[in-house]
Amino acid sequence: MGIRTVQEYKESLRDGRKVYISGEKVDDVTQHRVLGLTVDTIGAGYEMAATDDPAIRDLLVASHPETGEPINRFFVTPRTAEDLRNRTRLIHTLMRTTGGLPFGKDIGTDCLNAAMAVARQMGNPQYEENARNFLEHLRKNDLHTCGAITCVKGDRSKEPSQQKHPDYYLHVVDKNKDGIVVKGAKIHITSAPAANEILVVPTRQMRENEADYAVSFAIPANTEGITFICRNGRGPWSDKEFHPDRPVRELTEAMIVFDNVFVPWERVFMCGEWQFSMYLAYTFATFHRFTAISYKVPSVEVMAGCAVAMAKYNGLFKVGHIREKLADIAAYVETLRALANAAANDPVMYGDIAVPNPLIANMAKLHFAGKYHDFVKLIQDIGGGILATSPDKRDWENPDIHDYLDHYLGGAQEFSTMERLQMIHETMRHVCSHESAFHEVTTVHAEGSMAAQKMMILHESPLKQYEERAKVAAGILPWGSVKF
Repeated sequence: MGIRTVQEYKESLRDGRKVYISGEKVDDVTQHRVLGLTVDTIGAGYEMAATDDPAIRDLLVASHPETGEPINRFFVTPRTAEDLRNRTRLIHTLMRTTGGLPFGKDIGTDCLNAAMAVARQMGNPQYEENARNFLEHLRKNDLHTCGAITCVKGDRSKEPSQQKHPDYYLHVVDKNKDGIVVKGAKIHITSAPAANEILVVPTRQMRENEADYAVSFAIPANTEGITFICRNGRGPWSDKEFHPDRPVRELTEAMIVFDNVFVPWERVFMCGEWQFSMYLAYTFATFHRFTAISYKVPSVEVMAGCAVAMAKYNGLFKVGHIREKLADIAAYVETLRALANAAANDPVMYGDIAVPNPLIANMAKLHFAGKYHDFVKLIQDIGGGILATSPDKRDWENPDIHDYLDHYLGGAQEFSTMERLQMIHETMRHVCSHESAFHEVTTVHAEGSMAAQKMMILHESPLKQYEERAKVAAGILPWGSVKF
């Protein structure tokens, strides 16, 4: 098959999967008011891959490395810096063209790329073969994937084996000649209810007595024993909103419950190799943080653009303190862009797999997360209090009060009141809404906490080299004893 149509993708989701949202059992996720938006957002990626525009198609569609058949570029295992740069360009193009994030293959392939790299380190040819075969399955059928990483964890002060419920962390409860049986729950899983395949990776380092928790595998979303419990979302545009002439783009998240789920051996990538659990979690985190910083560049570009536009519509673009804030906003965006590019341009090779530079990828994610709230505050400051108090589109369309609004809510004279209200509401969605509050939390915690990024930065940084150079400067070590 190679490249599916959006219709084929949607039909594949009508497979009997067990999905709940707000207490409601959903029989068809493609038709649900909220989950259907997730399906359509992912579907936009399928639509783009089928485009007749060669510039876009050549970016989204690649040739199979062995057969030459067309495959989605997300299914190209990165071997070079150029492969990583193409992945970034692909994510940027999807976001800028569709108006959202068609998160359909990104996280799942982050998991699989990590599993492939670590299988080789484990020296287990069967795991390597399983990963390669599963990749071919994805390529042939052009499947949407999600990555199930974070366990529900229970009492964070206790290890997995010490929890009051052993399945607070997903683990193996049985094995036989045909496969394994797993039980537990994963949470915060983006686009999960609209996925074809779920890829599971350990959430952390496991110890010797926690070998059953060191498990990685892939499983179809409609497998018996799997239940999705989804977060509700905003739904379609309302008639109260000033909004662009395009569909809402939104993804939802789910908790995935694995209630004694059987997984065939041929779909297992790790089972009991606790010594490698952190290596797998670490490698996934590097790939995934690279994906994250790639999709966040277009996102913060739009937010920065809101600040620029609001400064102009408010007649303040040339005011000194406003320009200083715009400089800080631009520095935030362009630092993120530079770090994302650097992570791709200086990969670390795990065998023949190119892994984005772990130090730089984590620096980029920490930069984005650690300074995001200040970034939002700058936009709020420039936009003004009207971001919180603006009349809505119903008010604007009411002939009894329209002229008052048109007269009194105007800004700089070169712009219409309607344009100003449109930009106010666009800015509001990013920095003063339920959606923006959601993103303020996920920016801190998605792709791992800031503490996790600092831990990886510390691990990757050449601390010994820093110390040796200081000792040379101080005369403790002789000049020339350390290579510069």
